[in-house]
Amino acid sequence: MMRKLAAVLGILGGAFFVCSVQAAYVNDRLLFEEKFDSKEALTGWKATGRVSLLEKQGPDGGNAVRFQAKNGDATISRPMDPGTIRGMIAFEADVRGRDLVRGAKPYFGPKFMLFNTNGKRASHPEPMTPVGTYEWRKIRKYFLLPPDTERIGFMVGIQEASGTFEVANIRIWSVKEVPDSEVKAVRRENREAASIPRGPGKGTKYRGFMSGHDLSPAAFETLKSWNVNLLRFQMNPRKYAGKDRPFTPEEYLRGLDREIARLDSILPLAKRAGIRIAIDLHTGPGTTMSKVASNILTKETSLDTLDEAWRRLANHYKGNPLIYGYDLLNEPVTEQFGFSRTDKSPWRQMAQRLVNVIRKIDPDTPVIVAWEMKLTPVEGTNIIYTPHYYSPHSYSHQGVLGKLKWSYPGEIDGLYWNKEQLRVAMKEIIEFQRKYRVPIFIGEFSAVNTAKGADQYLKDCIELFEEYGWDWTYHAFREWPPWSIEHEDWAKSSKSNPRKTVLLNALKKNVRQN
Repeated sequence: MMRKLAAVLGILGGAFFVCSVQAAYVNDRLLFEEKFDSKEALTGWKATGRVSLLEKQGPDGGNAVRFQAKNGDATISRPMDPGTIRGMIAFEADVRGRDLVRGAKPYFGPKFMLFNTNGKRASHPEPMTPVGTYEWRKIRKYFLLPPDTERIGFMVGIQEASGTFEVANIRIWSVKEVPDSEVKAVRRENREAASIPRGPGKGTKYRGFMSGHDLSPAAFETLKSWNVNLLRFQMNPRKYAGKDRPFTPEEYLRGLDREIARLDSILPLAKRAGIRIAIDLHTGPGTTMSKVASNILTKETSLDTLDEAWRRLANHYKGNPLIYGYDLLNEPVTEQFGFSRTDKSPWRQMAQRLVNVIRKIDPDTPVIVAWEMKLTPVEGTNIIYTPHYYSPHSYSHQGVLGKLKWSYPGEIDGLYWNKEQLRVAMKEIIEFQRKYRVPIFIGEFSAVNTAKGADQYLKDCIELFEEYGWDWTYHAFREWPPWSIEHEDWAKSSKSNPRKTVLLNALKKNVRQN
């Protein structure tokens, strides 16, 4: 029987009420099903760790599989025939958890993951799988398989983490798109959101943009007219070196000097506009850039060069009242850098090293440390922590990271997203702030301008940032048209649109900085 996306677990905040669902994907044909309905069912899967069959203990009285681990693995995996699974698919399961916690990396934990490869390209889509303790619930992920997929398979269980995870009724469906009118409203309550402490509704002082390509006097006049008081300035020393070859530490530092000169040239414009500058070291020495511009640290990364970069920056800008803070490195990804798998946060070690370098020179200017799960605060004064917020990526990056089109508020990858589900996705940031009493700066957030409901998404994000007293900068000002509030329909210039209205209304709260 065909299932509507709206019929799965929709999650809303507060009391029960009816919500409007705009997504328009429905399950079509059942391509694969595993109900673990016999003791022999697991023989088709390769098992590691503590894996056991639960007879008649599933959500519908059927069987399930239990995975138990303590800082380790308990998984089952199996290959599948790529000839029978093609195009747009949905894969789903019923899951239950007890005392589940994530491992040292943010992606370690309970797993319900499809893996597929084509030559050297690989992807590992998986739904948002909850941790903690909870009763049976359904999880689902939608994915468009590349037409030339060569290998495909599943991994289910616990990866490098702890707790008990139970799984039943694994299914893969082909999916088709239908008119919005075929997707009905659902009625749900978001109990998890209701349990998250509310913020004080005060404390946000700085609101603005991440810099793009236009930093002209006219651009600063525009930012001033919008009442912006913070600009996250991208420093990209790598752009001055050849893209097709490795570059030396000396070349990187020469590029940094050119970026310092570029920032110096705009500081008078920023001062006249009443705008503070967050210095964002956007590319590191020897890092590899991911497809979403994160810095992947590898054996080629030079921490000594990174130290020297911040010595130069701290010596040059110490005592400058226009500087909001030093953002150490944009979106660092450290799992390939050679740290042991037991390190809870290799990035913390690197950040501490850089904080120590800076504080020997500049004791006062705030240092901005990229936030990640499992991070504990670094030692030092005036430390700000900076998450980037794009959840859910399937929505905010549609057309960039995937071809499926989602609407907000609505069902996205089998989960109902609205303001209260955004709150749930921010839960670990909220808990980090409350536990350690530290300031938070959302360095980036956005949604492509073709995403249906992007204005409401941005409004809800900003309202939550401000509820918890977080500063924020939108990604980005005149960098790439799909992110721009001066564009719509991907790259069409736009003087007025709902997304722009949301941002400009929020910026009205700013107080001009002298």
